[in-house]
Parts: sequence; structure tokens; C-alpha cells
Amino acid sequence: MARWRTSFAAAAVVLVATACGHTERAHQAAKTTTLPPSRAQLAVTGQKPLTVKGSGFQANEKVLVSANKTKTETAVSDSTGTFSVSLPGVTSCDSVTVVATGSKGSHAEFNLSQIVCLDE
Repeated sequence: MARWRTSFAAAAVVLVATACGHTERAHQAAKTTTLPPSRAQLAVTGQKPLTVKGSGFQANEKVLVSANKTKTETAVSDSTGTFSVSLPGVTSCDSVTVVATGSKGSHAEFNLSQIVCLDE
């Protein structure tokens, strides 16, 4: 009877460990898995002139930022993938599409309409 309980207990432990995916191989794979890079994003940080902050870009990436395909500025992201750039001649009261394209493949864009104007 004691042998049956010991065998049952050992089988239960193996079954639970396998069912939950807690095998040594799974733990080793989890240790070596890397997360994908953050997704590139843009956010408005100022109005006059329109200033945007980029995040989730590749580290030290040269980024071309344009507003309505005409006003263009260049920035370089820092080691965390962020940058900030002002677009002279563009305010948040303009209807504008801002596009940021990085030299290492990052891309983000947004559109502002005149509805969001907070002009005094």
C-alpha cells in the first residue's frame, strides 16, 4: 500500500509539471527568449511651434520627421530610442499629418485636425 502511494505521488508530480509546462527545457527556452523592440510612437509635446516626441525607435537611429510632406526636420534617437523635434512654421491649430521614418526601419505617424486646436 505504501509503495502505491509513493508511485502515485511521483506520477502526480510529473503530470502536474508537464501539464503546466514547467519542464527544464521550457525554463531554458524562456531564459534565452528576447522581447521584440518597442513599437515606434509619436506624441505632441508642444504647440507653437508643433513639437513631437518619438519613442520606441531604434537606439541612435537617424529619424526624418515631416509635417504634411513639406516641413522636414532630422533628429537622432538616444540610446533608449527617444527623440524630440520642433517643426517651425507648424502649429497644433494646423491640420497636419506628421510622419517619422527612421534609418533603421522604424516608422510612426499621426494626424491632427484643427478640432484639437487649443489656441488662445
